[in-house]
Amino acid sequence: MKQVYVSLLALTCLSSPAASRTGISTEGLLNCAQWAEARKVRTSNVYETYLLGLLNGLSVGSGTEFWFATGAELKREQVFYWMDVYCQAHPLSEVFTGAVTLMNENSGNEYSRRVSAQPE
Repeated sequence: MKQVYVSLLALTCLSSPAASRTGISTEGLLNCAQWAEARKVRTSNVYETYLLGLLNGLSVGSGTEFWFATGAELKREQVFYWMDVYCQAHPLSEVFTGAVTLMNENSGNEYSRRVSAQPE
C-alpha cells in the first residue's frame, strides 16, 4: 500500500499547476465520467485512493494544510461526496481540477496563493 501512495505522490507532483506552466505533459488523468461511473457501481477504491494521494501530494508539495485546514478534521467520506457533487456539476472536468478546487475551498485559497507566489 505504501508503494501505491508513493506512486500517487509522484503522479501528483507531475500533474501540478507548476508542471503545466512549464510545458510538461502528464498522462493518466482521471476524468469526472470515470469517477462517477466507478462510484455508481461501487468499484471506485482505486480512484478514491488516487484522489487521496492527489490531495496529499498537493498539500505536501505546496506546504498547505488540507485535512485540518478549518480546525476540524475533514473525513475521507466528505471528500468523496464533495467530488461526487463536483463531478455531477462538471461532467467534462478532470478529477485533478476538482481536487485543486477543493484544496482552495477548504484552505481559504491558501493553496493558490502558495503555488502562484513568486520564489524569493
